[in-house]
Amino acid sequence: METDEKPGELTGERYRQVLETAPDAMIVVDRDGSIVFANAQTETLFGYAREDLLGKSLTILIPERFHGSHSGHVGRYFAHPGTRPMGSGLDLFGRRANGTEIAIEVSLSPVGTDAGMLVSAAIRDITERKRIEAAAEAGSAAKSEFLSSMSHELRTPLNAILGFAQLLQRDKKEPLSDRHRERVSQILKGGEHLLRLIDDILDLSRIEAGRVSISTEPVKVADVLEEIRATLTPIAALQGILVDVDAIPFDLPMISADRTRFVQILMNFGSNAIKYNRPSGQVSFTVSLPAVDRLRVSVKDTGMGIPSDKQDKLFQPFQRAGQETGPIEGTGIGLVITKRLAGLMNGDVGFESTAGQGSTFWVDIPVHTSSAGSVAPTALRQGSDGRFAAEGNRRVLYVEDNPANVVFMKDLLGSFENIELLTAPTAEVGIELARKHLPDVVIMDINLPGMSGVEALRVLRATASTSRIPVIALTAAASERDKARGTQAGFYRYLTKPVRVDELLTALEALLAQ
Repeated sequence: METDEKPGELTGERYRQVLETAPDAMIVVDRDGSIVFANAQTETLFGYAREDLLGKSLTILIPERFHGSHSGHVGRYFAHPGTRPMGSGLDLFGRRANGTEIAIEVSLSPVGTDAGMLVSAAIRDITERKRIEAAAEAGSAAKSEFLSSMSHELRTPLNAILGFAQLLQRDKKEPLSDRHRERVSQILKGGEHLLRLIDDILDLSRIEAGRVSISTEPVKVADVLEEIRATLTPIAALQGILVDVDAIPFDLPMISADRTRFVQILMNFGSNAIKYNRPSGQVSFTVSLPAVDRLRVSVKDTGMGIPSDKQDKLFQPFQRAGQETGPIEGTGIGLVITKRLAGLMNGDVGFESTAGQGSTFWVDIPVHTSSAGSVAPTALRQGSDGRFAAEGNRRVLYVEDNPANVVFMKDLLGSFENIELLTAPTAEVGIELARKHLPDVVIMDINLPGMSGVEALRVLRATASTSRIPVIALTAAASERDKARGTQAGFYRYLTKPVRVDELLTALEALLAQ
C-alpha cells in the first residue's frame, strides 16, 4: 500500500487509531500546551471524560505546585524536540479529577502535521511500582538497622570477654600457668571467631542491600602484594608455611579498583591458603594478563585441595567444602563476599583445585585505562619501671557507661605508673571532667545515655580549653556508615569493640608521646 504520509507525520483517522489502541494513556498537545487529543486510557487513568479535556491546558492533569514551571518546559521542548522520556531522573506526578495524585512516567514524541508540530505524551501509572520500591527500601533500611543494632549488642559483651582475656594473657605480675594460658587462648580464639562471623555477616548484608560504596582508583598491584606478603608472612611462619610473591614485571599496568576492597579479596585468598595448607607448605602469589584489559592475581597453595563434589557450592554462603565439622575454623562467608566485591569492581573470581594437591584462587580486575615505602607500626612499649613510653605523667579520660568496660580500662591502664585515668558514665559528666582536668587524651563511647559521644565531641571542639584535646572513639557501632560518620565528626581514631589491646595502646602511645 502506498501513502504520501511521512514517518512521524501520521494524520487523520489512521493516527487516531494508533493512539486509541495504545496500552498507555496518550495525550497530544499543541505549542500552547492545550490538549487536542486524549484516548480512552486517559479517561481511565485520570477520571475525566475526554470532552472535558479537549481544549484545556495540560496543567489540568498536573499538581498545582508544578504549574509555574510547566510553560517553560513546554517551550524548551518545542525548541529542541525529540523522542525522549520527560524529566529523566525526576519524580513525576499527575493529578486526577478527584484531586488525588499518582506517580507517572512520561515519554514524549514530536508529531508533524499540516498545522505545525504537536507533541504526543505516553503516560503510564507507576504508583504501585513506586510503592513496592519504597516498601523494599524500607525493608532494606529496617534490615540494616536491625543488623547494626545486633552488631552493637553482640560487640558490647564481646568487648568484656576478649578485653579481660587479653589482660589475663598480658599479666606479668601474676602470670598464668601454662594450663590456664591455654584456656585463655581458647577463649580468645572463640571470641575472635565470633567477631569474624559478625563482621562477615554484616559485610555480606551490606553488599546485598547495595550499601557498599566502591571508589575505584589506579592501584599499583606490586605495592598491594608487598603489603599482603608482609602481613601474612608472620602468620604463615607459625605453621612453617612460606609466603612467596613471584617477580613482577616493571611495566605491569595498574588496575582500576577500590584498593581497600582489592586488598580484602587477596587477604581472604591468602588467609585461606595458609589456613587450609599442610605443615611446611607454600603459598604463592602470581600475576598474569589473561586479556589486554584484565589483570589476574592468583593465589596457589599446597594444601588438601577441594573435593570435586564440593566445588560447585564453594561460593554459596556457609559452604566450607566439607570442612564444616573439621578442626579448622571458618565462617563460610568470606568467599561469597570476595565474589560480590569483585563483581562490584567489574571483576571476577574463580578457582582450580585438585583434591590432595592444592588449590589456586584468582581474581580478575580491569586494567586502568591510562596504564595499557610504608612505615612499620609503632611498637608497643612499657618501660622496665612500669611507665608508659611517654615523657612525664599523662592523664586519660574514659567516657563509658558500661561498668565492665570501665573495669577493663582501669586494669589495662593501671599497669602504667605514669598514666592517671579519669572515668565518666555519661557524656555530660565527661565534658565537665574534661573542662576541669584537661586530659591529654579522651577515649569516648558513642552510644551513651543522654548526649551521644558524637555530640560530646562537638561540645569539646566548641570550647576553647578543650578544642585541641584528641578524642578516640571506642564503640560497638561498627558499620561502615558509623565509621564514616565518626571520621567526619573529627575523632582522632575510630576503634570498634571488642577492642584489640595492642591497637588501643598503639593509638594512645602515638598521642601521649607527642
